[in-house]
Amino acid sequence: MSNVIGIFTGKDLKWMESEGGSGYWMAKTDRIKSAEYVIFMRNHRETWAVKNDGLAHGQAFMIGRISGCIPTQKYAGRKLIQISEYSSLPNTVDFKQAWKKLTGGQRYPVAYLDTNDLSSKLDLDIDALEWSVFNPNLNAENDGIIQESLNDIDDAKELSDIIAEAKEMIAHAAGVETDKVNIQISF
Repeated sequence: MSNVIGIFTGKDLKWMESEGGSGYWMAKTDRIKSAEYVIFMRNHRETWAVKNDGLAHGQAFMIGRISGCIPTQKYAGRKLIQISEYSSLPNTVDFKQAWKKLTGGQRYPVAYLDTNDLSSKLDLDIDALEWSVFNPNLNAENDGIIQESLNDIDDAKELSDIIAEAKEMIAHAAGVETDKVNIQISF
């Protein structure tokens, strides 16, 4: 069972705290619900990404304890992963190229992993980490986010939402713009 979510992100701790967690991801609620940890790996490919923190592209820099998730109105079908505590990872060779080590370099920025993957591929001992309190912006909910418990989230979607989500994932995997993806359904 996957108890770790791997996130390929251009955001840093300060940015995540300002948004109230790590967002905005297309991820299954039940997968987030069953996960205990989220590990963050740096993505420098986004133009807006934090690039002046000394981290290499693909490097693991932080791990967090998942406390929940919330759907957003800001980005339909996406979720914000909430974190209660975090641990910064050292800037050592073990954590360089973590995205490639853990996912084979997949293009989709969310991966479902296991703590055994972290220990075997990154030599990360979660039990030995020192944890700090994550300080989310308590007003983040007022910026278009609906607060819900994990048990209350309804994953039922309209067909149009499912198609839009599929087009986005296919476009991301193929490295093309979403408007270049066509989906045809025959009844």
